[in-house]
Order: sequence, then structure tokens, then C-alpha cells
Amino acid sequence: MADLCALLPHMHKETKLDTKKKTAGYNLLLNSLADLHSCNMIFFLEARKNGQDLYLWLARPPNGPTIKFHLNNLHTMGELGAGFSGNCLKGGRGIVVFDRSFDEKGPDMGVAGSEYRGLIREMLRGIFCVPKRGVKGMKPFVDRIIGIFGVDGKIWIRVYEIRESEGDAKKDGEETTKPVPKGKDGLPEVSLVEIGPRFVLTPIVMLEGSFGGPVIYENKEYVSPNQVRREIRESKAGRYAQRRDVQTDRMAKRTDLGLSENSSRKPDALETRKLFA
Repeated sequence: MADLCALLPHMHKETKLDTKKKTAGYNLLLNSLADLHSCNMIFFLEARKNGQDLYLWLARPPNGPTIKFHLNNLHTMGELGAGFSGNCLKGGRGIVVFDRSFDEKGPDMGVAGSEYRGLIREMLRGIFCVPKRGVKGMKPFVDRIIGIFGVDGKIWIRVYEIRESEGDAKKDGEETTKPVPKGKDGLPEVSLVEIGPRFVLTPIVMLEGSFGGPVIYENKEYVSPNQVRREIRESKAGRYAQRRDVQTDRMAKRTDLGLSENSSRKPDALETRKLFA
């Protein structure tokens, strides 16, 4: 949450939502908060199963639509050792770039699903595009790129810093006579450095209204984390049952052969244990 707030200077953060009031529901609470702070988009993170599962709701109040995502593979700025190497300006703006793979390998929405993919594009653009003016603490500089890609039917979001190559500096602070590397057009070379955060979104459902209304799209290929965990438990239980059946058969055979201590079968006089006792 802190990384997203640093990434989006036009965001108004609400640290906690009282979800115990089941009568009100998310519809009334979140829409009232958006109306209170004059927000035209809602970015709601919902954690379930003690933080094991994380879901993202994107909504445009008060009339909708609403998109629900499953958020996984989340990496913050402070991960990977010392963190991502970058030096972006806090409060700066970013360029939102939709890669070609977003349309080719993004969410599979069927033959007539281009309008739904376009709806996801507009909702993500409305969240990550920072307005030019009117935001407190925002700097009038563009120093980052928010890349949105599509891989295996999922949406990958990664943030990069726009870095220009500069001349080397001596210890006393004076620049060396080494020329600055330039590109073909004579300008300094530009490179991209990932600064984070990065995460993966899987679309689940789209609603016509703001946190309510009819379902206009549902991802039939989505598998919930609860089902994945249940299948893992059933697989482990099946292996345990198989080992238990093998052990039961082994004990039954030992009993039939008289090898068990509690066997009621009379010992044979020609058994090895009797002959070589």
C-alpha cells in the first residue's frame, strides 16, 4: 500500500475499512468515501484468509463499472535484497504503456471480448495516469514508466525509472572530460531500470454498477485459491490413504502366514524358527 501511494501522488489513502457492518456493505461505504474525498476512481485491496489471498477492486463511482482481480506475485520496493535500484522523484508522474502482448496474450475474453479488454484498459489508465495539475505534492516531471503486459491470460504490471546516462564525476565533484554517451540522434542514451512494485492481476468478474449490479463478464477459467488448496489437501490425503491400505494388506498377509505375534495360527514343526531355534 505504501509503494502504491508513493507511485500515485493523486491517491487519497484510507488505511482501514470497517467490514464488520455487514448491513451497509462495500457499496455504500466505499462510494460514500469516494464522494467525501471527490475521487472518481476506487482502488480497493481486500485481504482474505488472514492475508493469504489478496483481491483488487477497481470501480468508478457512483454508477460503475467494477472489476475484481486476484492479485498475486506481489513484490514491493524493499524486496530482493537491498531493493530495486532506482532514484525516482517522489511525486513525479509516469507514462502508462500498454504493451502489444496485452491484446495478444492478455486476458482471454472470447471472440466478442474486445470491449471488455478495452474496459480493463480504461480502468487501469484511469488509476495510473496522474493528472498534470491540481494535485498537492505532485512534481511536473515525467521520470517513470508503468508497463502493463499480458502473459498467459494474466496482466503483469511493472514500474521502471527513465534514466539518462551522465558523465562520470571525480571525488572533488568536478566532472571528467569523458563525453556523455549519446544515441544516434545526438541525445543522451536512455535506459529503463525497474524500481517496483510489480504484481500480477487475474480478472475474475465485471459488474455493471459500482460494487454491485448485474454481472457483465465472468472469467470461466479462473481457479480460486481455495480450490487450489483443497486439491492439494485431497492429493495429500489420497497418498496417505494409499499408504494406509498397503500397510493394512501387509499386516493381513503376515497374519495369514503366521508371522504376526498375535496370530492364532498354530506354528508348523518344520518352520525355520523351530528347526534352528
